[in-house]
Amino acid sequence: MFEFIHTYWTYLTIPLASGVVGYATNWLAVKMMMSPMEFKGIGRIGWQGVIPANANKMARITVDHSVKRILTQEELLDRIEPAELVEAVNHRLEPFVEAIVDEVMLQTSQHKLPVSNFLWSASPVTVKKRVYQEVKNKLPDILIGLLDDLKPSLDTLIDMNEIIVDKLSNDKKMLVNVFKTAGAREFKFLERSGLYFGVPLGVPVMVLWYFYQAWWVLPLFGMLVGYLTNTIAIYLVQKPLEPTKIGPFTVQGLFLKRQKEVARYYGKLFASDLITAEIMFSELLAVEESVDRLRELIHREVNRALERSQGNFKPLTMMSIGRAEYSKISTIISDRAFEELKQPDKRSFSFIDSALDVENTIAERVGSLPGEEFYELLHPVIAEDEWKLVAVGAVLGAGAGVWQWALLT
Repeated sequence: MFEFIHTYWTYLTIPLASGVVGYATNWLAVKMMMSPMEFKGIGRIGWQGVIPANANKMARITVDHSVKRILTQEELLDRIEPAELVEAVNHRLEPFVEAIVDEVMLQTSQHKLPVSNFLWSASPVTVKKRVYQEVKNKLPDILIGLLDDLKPSLDTLIDMNEIIVDKLSNDKKMLVNVFKTAGAREFKFLERSGLYFGVPLGVPVMVLWYFYQAWWVLPLFGMLVGYLTNTIAIYLVQKPLEPTKIGPFTVQGLFLKRQKEVARYYGKLFASDLITAEIMFSELLAVEESVDRLRELIHREVNRALERSQGNFKPLTMMSIGRAEYSKISTIISDRAFEELKQPDKRSFSFIDSALDVENTIAERVGSLPGEEFYELLHPVIAEDEWKLVAVGAVLGAGAGVWQWALLT
């Protein structure tokens, strides 16, 4: 045995070197997908990771093949129950209602005589509480009306999918981490497959070299091994889309096998970092047109609530305080309601996030996507510059072949 190894060790190094080179080229290929985050090189000669170099495209693909297919803004809005939302923010309603009523009494007058504040200040506590409670009882109706008004206007106010695309495009580290985490096992397989396939592919090269030691054999077959290890590994990560019987084995793309697991990761990712009440609300308030539209909707619902509360007594109310003062009441309430809405607290966000149930929805629906649709979540990052990754494997394989030829001769 030892005599055989001593005699033929130079030949045995060929498949071993093929395995090492295969591992090294695949490891480098995976790294080239992820990094560097920014272009590094001299002039136009250099490299930037496939994902960060195509950040906007990769972000849009991630959204288009996941949340955009399975979830709409309107559906999320339907999940918010106004009555439950009022209950969730009840701790803020008492001071809010009292402040609004007190301000209305302070700023309105009776036939231009500012006596309302005096009369209100002199009113018994029981009377004030009754007025406060009456106003508070109207809030669920205002919220219901506001949510109903928002539904047909939602697409003009905010675009959830574009917000996610922008967030991922502008945060390359997060984007890279999405692919790195979702395809962690597949990328690890890509690295190790160079060793798995490189060794057996090096055996026929060893046999050929034993009988025919032309200078070009090792470089040529080194290039072929580098090409094949990358190509086979990339294929097995993604294909077949469905379990396929090959002899006694059942084969399916590695990424496809983990669909449920990956779907759970996407659910957690979107629910914690991309589709939260706080993110969506801050984006809504960041656009002037959306702010103006939201203010308009609030003003409309406050007017409706005042109309309903006055009923047949509206003419009498207007006669007693004047049309201008009646209109001022609506403006005061609308402005205060809008300012309050601009400053939601964590409890409000927590309630809305719980009602939206983004994590479970995305996990369940992404996990149920057909194989050809789910496959698109990882395929683009590999397909974008696949030829470059395979070419690198081939070039490095050829280089290793030249090195082996020089060593063995």
